[in-house]
Amino acid sequence: MLNSASLCRRRTRNLSKIPVIVVDDETIDRYIVKRQLAKCDDFEQVLEVATGGEFLEAYFSEPRLTTQQSKPLLVLMDINMPQMSGFETIEELQRRMDVDSGPDSVVILMFTSSNNPEDRAKAESLPTVKGYVVKPLDEGGVETIRELYYA
Repeated sequence: MLNSASLCRRRTRNLSKIPVIVVDDETIDRYIVKRQLAKCDDFEQVLEVATGGEFLEAYFSEPRLTTQQSKPLLVLMDINMPQMSGFETIEELQRRMDVDSGPDSVVILMFTSSNNPEDRAKAESLPTVKGYVVKPLDEGGVETIRELYYA
């Protein structure tokens, strides 16, 4: 029987890995994501940040996050964070994006414990958000992330 890691290796679409940034104020949630994604050869862990402000600062100051990647950056964005919510962060990102690093340079998935229909509707209304993944992340969630990324 194959384990999940070997299934991930078999499903890798090409040699370059998906660059990932996790935006979540909960240390344990970032740890779980890191552990689950590490089981799969498709993902590389680029960065973990605890706030929307830290994400925006990193995104706009680190060229490796946007222009030096062979694949679009995958952002797993928590909704409920102090100072700036995930939604506010995405709205600010969209406002500040220029043509060169537009929506094709980033794939955002809302990553949250909220199963609120209003949150889902809000996520669907944002053009840069490609999907919604519910915490805690398990192997099925990793597969969902991969499918949404390549959709």
